[in-house]
Amino acid sequence: MLSRGHETIDHTADMGIRGWGRTPAEAFEEAAAAMIGLMIDGKGLVPSKHLKIASEGADLVELLLEFLNDILTEGDLAETAVLEVAVPRLERVDGKWKLTAVVRGLPLSEARGRLLVEVKAATFYGASVKECEPGMWVARCVVDL
Repeated sequence: MLSRGHETIDHTADMGIRGWGRTPAEAFEEAAAAMIGLMIDGKGLVPSKHLKIASEGADLVELLLEFLNDILTEGDLAETAVLEVAVPRLERVDGKWKLTAVVRGLPLSEARGRLLVEVKAATFYGASVKECEPGMWVARCVVDL
């Protein structure tokens, strides 16, 4: 397995996504990239909008789902086609997992011909976040299309 990457996994009416990296933050970024790749053909598009997201969860799985759903919600509220996500902070604080992320995209009006499918939500079905070997984290879930 490469040190970092993502993929989609066919699933009965929905789609599985999986991201991996050397840290949980990298795995979360790659899972987000897999989800974004379902929603938009972003090749050649240059982000012009930036949004900040703060998510939290009782464990890493809950944090992953909150994070992915926050991307969807904030993108919708800001009428932004999300192109990329960076997670500069992911840590456990006072018994909860928290992250901050920067979402980059462009106005929906500038991406109309590039939109693919609508992802409605990230779900708990098949969701996991694990260190599968030292220094290799995998984050996965199924998204509702």
